[in-house]
Amino acid sequence: MPVILTVGNKTVDCRAKVDTGAEYCLFQRELAEGLELDLESGEFMKMNTLGGPIPTYGHQVVMQTLGMTFDVMVYFAEDYGISRNLLGKHGWLEQVRIGLIDHDEILYVSPYNE
Repeated sequence: MPVILTVGNKTVDCRAKVDTGAEYCLFQRELAEGLELDLESGEFMKMNTLGGPIPTYGHQVVMQTLGMTFDVMVYFAEDYGISRNLLGKHGWLEQVRIGLIDHDEILYVSPYNE
């Protein structure tokens, strides 16, 4: 899904996958650099994943997805080369309501408070 991240007057576009098993939103380090963040000044967290631990740093950003805008904490990988960006529970899933009709391949998403 298309995602826009903004900090101050810096904006980056990317694609991210919804991961209902992820506790937090995780993005590539390269995106933090595009936002000109001082990565290591963020909130450190070592995320445990199926592929092993990933050191990350959390930063407040404005996230836009599907016409919705949220001010949230997301985490950026310390290392280069993670293969995808993830939208997890804290930061995205807790902000939206999701309806899925698998047979018809329809996904409904709206802000949680609507």
